Amino acid sequence: MTPGGPEAGFAADARPACGACGAVYDPTAGDPGREVPPGTPFGGLPDYWRCPGCGGPQHGFTVAAPPGGDPLDARVAALIASYRLIAERDMAGVPICNADLAVEALGFRPHGPGWIGCVIAPWFLNAVLIPCDPALWAERRDGDKMEIALPSGAYRFNAARVGVLGTLAVIPLASAMNVFTDQEDARAAAVLALGHLMREPQQLAPQTEPSPASDAEAAKPALSRRSLFGGGRR
Repeated sequence: MTPGGPEAGFAADARPACGACGAVYDPTAGDPGREVPPGTPFGGLPDYWRCPGCGGPQHGFTVAAPPGGDPLDARVAALIASYRLIAERDMAGVPICNADLAVEALGFRPHGPGWIGCVIAPWFLNAVLIPCDPALWAERRDGDKMEIALPSGAYRFNAARVGVLGTLAVIPLASAMNVFTDQEDARAAAVLALGHLMREPQQLAPQTEPSPASDAEAAKPALSRRSLFGGGRR
């Protein structure tokens, strides 16, 4: 599952500004002229809501970075806040979730049109590409396929709309999250996955025969590179 709709990743009292005209949305005031009552956070705005100043889209409202700060930090914070909101509102108690896992972002770094890294959630492990320009893939619908080149090859990404972050590009790496015993186990898989995706072809190690596993190792579910990347690479 991926987030969609107007979830923005802002705190409930955040006052985001339109990147085009500078108009500020104030949640304490809402927008009664567009049937948005006072007290409505930006993440709770209806899909039809547009910037009252210039008519621009919701994804045009920028995630403000602190003065002198890295814009990536603000984008990742907004991304994690969006997934945490979904975890609390929609996924609590859902059987596919692993209650021992929490939402976490790992390893985000510059690549191509934005930043790529991995996100762990109780119900998925995904590679995520956040665009620098939130409007980059605005014409894409949730679930649309996009082919994007990474150092290790070309991969099929899914489009996923996430409020002010615009449309993200996502590779689902794992959905059977109960194979992970704890957060550290999921982190190890995320590091392995991201390392494989971002490794130059000449750096990829040749396939070798696995060493015999102990009974304990054999009994533990594991994610192989084939299971992580079987649906992603072309």
